[in-house]
Amino acid sequence: MKNKILLVEDEKNIVLGVTICLRSAGLDVAVAEDGADALRKLETDKPDLVLLDLVMPKLNGLDALQAMKANETTRDIPVIVLSARAQEEDIQRAMELGAADYMAKPFRPEELLAVIRQVLAEGV
Repeated sequence: MKNKILLVEDEKNIVLGVTICLRSAGLDVAVAEDGADALRKLETDKPDLVLLDLVMPKLNGLDALQAMKANETTRDIPVIVLSARAQEEDIQRAMELGAADYMAKPFRPEELLAVIRQVLAEGV
């Protein structure tokens, strides 16, 4: 069975690139445009992992992460943050809120796949 990934990202070029990368690696991908859209989708469909941008309209990534980890049905879904914000305080805050990992943009597709495989294998 394919692992299902929910990509939460508002930049269409990043959505396209990451989706192609993940699908070519045999992963199933769903997309949410912002944190609010992600929380709605998580009510009906439970992915194996969430890739989460931080800077988005409506509901930012940190608020979405906090809401996911506070919800009994979504708290155990591992989240990898993908963000251009790579300051230590951003990374620390995301990890404190329960992120399994944090990748700074830009990143190489093979690095992203390696981190995804590691997090899925660990069952974080």
